[in-house]
Amino acid sequence: MNVSDDRKVHSTDIVNGLARKDIFDSKGVLLVKKDARISEAHYARMREEGLVIEENTKSHEAKSFDINYVSSKSLHGRLEKVSNKFIVLQEKIVNDVSIALKQDFDDIVTELIELCDEDINQVLGELFLYDLKKYFYSKPIYIAASLIELIKRFNVYKKQKVIKDDTKVQLVQAALTYNIGLIQCNKELYDTKKKLTVTEKRELRENYPTQSITTIIQMGIADPVTLDAIKNHNIAAKTPSFEALLLRTPFIYAGIALPENKAILENNLYNPCREFAKLFSESKLDPVLGGLFLKINGIAPIGSILNFETREKGVVIRGPSSSNVMSSLIRIITNKTGVQLRKPGEKFYLHQTKMLQKGLSDHHQFAWSKFSPFVTWER
Repeated sequence: MNVSDDRKVHSTDIVNGLARKDIFDSKGVLLVKKDARISEAHYARMREEGLVIEENTKSHEAKSFDINYVSSKSLHGRLEKVSNKFIVLQEKIVNDVSIALKQDFDDIVTELIELCDEDINQVLGELFLYDLKKYFYSKPIYIAASLIELIKRFNVYKKQKVIKDDTKVQLVQAALTYNIGLIQCNKELYDTKKKLTVTEKRELRENYPTQSITTIIQMGIADPVTLDAIKNHNIAAKTPSFEALLLRTPFIYAGIALPENKAILENNLYNPCREFAKLFSESKLDPVLGGLFLKINGIAPIGSILNFETREKGVVIRGPSSSNVMSSLIRIITNKTGVQLRKPGEKFYLHQTKMLQKGLSDHHQFAWSKFSPFVTWER
């Protein structure tokens, strides 16, 4: 079949399976309407019939129909960029703190706050699911993002902006650097799976805040709220300030939810919400802050994978939509044999389904063979 070029579709006119514009032939006949979805099979037939002008075929096809294609402008792309910038900065601090630029750190703080304001659920979900390989780097970002949302909810609870923007920035600085003096130690512990003695754990808990403060002062960070929150955020502090308690809340939660303490989750998979609430009550937290924080995630951490009695698995993609901790939004990612779907499946609110959840699945063992975790939110 011979078709003149003016009646063909340019491959670059189709991105992510959608026509970028109305496409006409030389006689003004509409070939493809803007925003029309073109399936991969349809696109393949068009190519076979010679209706497509290929331009940078390999790279374009990957972008057009690869469900895992990452746009640098998407939330995932920007979060990945911020995370990588933070990792680079931390490595500079470990190797030579004098080359770690405060402006780079300020940019990371600003960009992370903007991402959390855009969609806190996707930010927390992705940081949870992507934590395994970069745990010692990603945990502070997870804590910082959680803290940003907690501050927002506390201001709503108080019906006024009790925590001002400048204080929020200083607290986010603290969340990102609370353990900066222990990065190398954390990395070694995580890589070697070494178990610390009770005495070693106590010494680390008592000393690392001071080490972190010394390090960030060398970077040029000396804001009083930041230094106080770092100094008094953990349970070793006897009389923490309110700002320190703000940081302590997501700090404790992250210790439960992320893999450093994965054994806790493995022992309490059936009802994680109850276990989280119990640990909160035993961790010297402000009860108002603890209650507000539990409503961010609900029954299980945003990003965690739930097992259902049908043998399907679903990702928690949104926290509770109401005061009911069971009202999280779930998206199915496997069929009833446990095999990952080709693309994310149906969405439903946990409290509105008849399917019974059977606790958390170990997301570190889940094989993302068909699509990447971020696709669960962006598709």
